[in-house]
Amino acid sequence: MRMRAGAVGVLLCGLAAGTAHAHGVVGQRSFIEPFVAEDVNPKNEFVITRPEWDEGRDGRMFTLGFGLEKKITDRLSLTLDSAWLDVNPKAAGDHHVDGFDNLHATLKYAFWINPAHEAIASIALESGAPTGSSDVAEKDWSFKPFLLYGRGFGDLPRALKYLQPLAVQGDAGFEVSTDHARATTFVHNIAVEYSIPYLQSVVRDFGLGWPVRNFIGDVEFSFAHGVNGDAHGQTRAFATPGFVYMDRWVEIGVAGRFPLDHNARQELDWGIIGIVDLFIDDILPWTRWQPVGGMRPPTPPAEG
Repeated sequence: MRMRAGAVGVLLCGLAAGTAHAHGVVGQRSFIEPFVAEDVNPKNEFVITRPEWDEGRDGRMFTLGFGLEKKITDRLSLTLDSAWLDVNPKAAGDHHVDGFDNLHATLKYAFWINPAHEAIASIALESGAPTGSSDVAEKDWSFKPFLLYGRGFGDLPRALKYLQPLAVQGDAGFEVSTDHARATTFVHNIAVEYSIPYLQSVVRDFGLGWPVRNFIGDVEFSFAHGVNGDAHGQTRAFATPGFVYMDRWVEIGVAGRFPLDHNARQELDWGIIGIVDLFIDDILPWTRWQPVGGMRPPTPPAEG
């Protein structure tokens, strides 16, 4: 699609004017929406696209994910998400298939928040309903109770001030399928982030211009261990290094995805994943309305 030059200029000026704040804020810290790990913060957002290209020994797969998260209270949110899958097997007898994945619903509750230490912990329950295409989606219900955590390092001593922009967030829990084998996998994802906006506004202002001042580096590690079912006793590990641009209205990012062990290499040679996440409560202020608490004020700035 083509856009008029004037419209492009307005969009770029709007992005340049934004600051990396307003969403996932704990103390002075703004946590990102990770590529693989679950975001620890309940918030209002619309992931309009999460594309992923995976190349493996068995073939190629393209995934176009999307999802909507809505706050019910200040600490409780509901997320609905799904994806379009396109699978191209390498085996001569297998055929190209595509279709929608199952619909997933997640309730998330932040039960502990400590702004002084930029720390937060949440619990969540995700359920997957067998609504997707039979060619690409699992045919049984699935459930995943899990714990989420986030911690910024802004309280490190000033002698370590250049480590203060670091933060970690992650999730850990059991994915349980209701299939005949009751397949169960323990999953742990962790994201390590380094925030240029935090460096600029809290540690030292280097005078970096747009868009660099809005960049956040992110390296994620994902581990899956089979507890029950066909993958019992098998562990797979992946790394996802990348970066995001985040301002008041949007997060845009890209990352690579790589296997770290033998079992993971059986599944994936390499992959690329992206994200475009809209912070709808600033774009559409009426979305700040909550079933419990009514209309809420804008989230205050964190990092500058």
